Amino acid sequence: MSIIEPSIQLLNNHTDEPTKQMLDHLVDRKRKFEKYKNKCFQAQFSTFILLMGFIVYLYAFIIKPTGGQIDVVFQMIFDNEIHIFFILLIVAGYATARYFKKKEDKSETEYHNLRCEVIRKSAELWPQPAQWQNRHEVFKLMKREFDINLFHESK
Repeated sequence: MSIIEPSIQLLNNHTDEPTKQMLDHLVDRKRKFEKYKNKCFQAQFSTFILLMGFIVYLYAFIIKPTGGQIDVVFQMIFDNEIHIFFILLIVAGYATARYFKKKEDKSETEYHNLRCEVIRKSAELWPQPAQWQNRHEVFKLMKREFDINLFHESK
């Protein structure tokens, strides 16, 4: 059994245990999505910086001194192992960014689907009129504590 978030656990009379589990699972999905979003950004940013640095280096130290002669430029690039290493590093960074982007998209879909399910099932999760009033407090807590909007289905 996993440990439920303390702020969700404190919703004693606002909701039942299965709903708390569902809300906790929603928080976990949100955190997973945010983690992959952050990793994707880091991979994209570092690859971009590496690519721009390599382009500036190529221009300043290879293209400009050789007068732009394409055969000489390619020969100088591929004769030096450091240049090949940087090209492979840029390609690896791009592949890593693509990998994390796919993971981010998948986790965002899972998170959004679960969030919409909670919204659609809210009438079942809080069936009594008194509980229906408590639902608003639960939704406000989720928005305030975890930045999860349960009031509307749109992203």
